[in-house]
Amino acid sequence: MYRTVHTFCTQAEYRELRSTLHKEIQLILGNPVSFLMEVAVNEAINNALKSNRDQKPVTLCIRVTNYDRLIIRIKDNGKGFNAQDALSSVTASPEAIFEEKLLEESGRGLSIIASASDKVYYNRKGNEVLMMKYIRTL
Repeated sequence: MYRTVHTFCTQAEYRELRSTLHKEIQLILGNPVSFLMEVAVNEAINNALKSNRDQKPVTLCIRVTNYDRLIIRIKDNGKGFNAQDALSSVTASPEAIFEEKLLEESGRGLSIIASASDKVYYNRKGNEVLMMKYIRTL
């Protein structure tokens, strides 16, 4: 089993971590799957940092279980959001939401996260996301 935990409070701290994160995800998933998962992780982390007004730590945990699943968990200390409502609109038609928000500055993150992951779960408060991706081997 593989597991790493990273904590950071600001965008600057996260930027310092990105090359390490890139290497970890690429090593686990390989190309081209790793690219979309990296984008999804960036979206989730940007959402966490936006809601983290007090600059409390954001936790990023990357884990591989039984060599067949990548699990990425991101938790912030913000007030959260109603994840069930947001996810139901995204999973109903992710393509339509993506096209609708194509030229807007934000609003596509949940669609990207849902597209990159095989499963997505939020805690009840809406301040923690778990993204799961099956690791495909040839």
